[in-house]
Amino acid sequence: MKLVHKSGSLYCNQVYGDSFWGCKHHIPYIDQMMTIITNVKKEALLPPIEDLKGYQNVTKHFYSIEGTGHKSPELVYRNLLSPLSLSPNQQLQIWYGQDLADFSEENNSGETCVDVFAWYIRV
Repeated sequence: MKLVHKSGSLYCNQVYGDSFWGCKHHIPYIDQMMTIITNVKKEALLPPIEDLKGYQNVTKHFYSIEGTGHKSPELVYRNLLSPLSLSPNQQLQIWYGQDLADFSEENNSGETCVDVFAWYIRV
């Protein structure tokens, strides 16, 4: 799956500047993404839950993708260990990691628009 940034920006905090996919904040978020694809039950699908990280006992809500930065024009989920199986008409949701984890949301702001591309095989 690939997300292509079209417009807008996100802020984990206005102090740290804008981002397309994460937070420009220093440690622990430097070079980390916070854009998470879930099912309607808010279960992480992309990246898989085992690839997500958390800190200070906070629900896992960020991750890294080699070669991708917080303002990269595209966010591409590659090298999945197993294909993502979806049923017809299954709804997916795109979440910002801090919002999904209900963590440090009070200073988040912004809105972004993306095009979503997926390669699929009908079985």
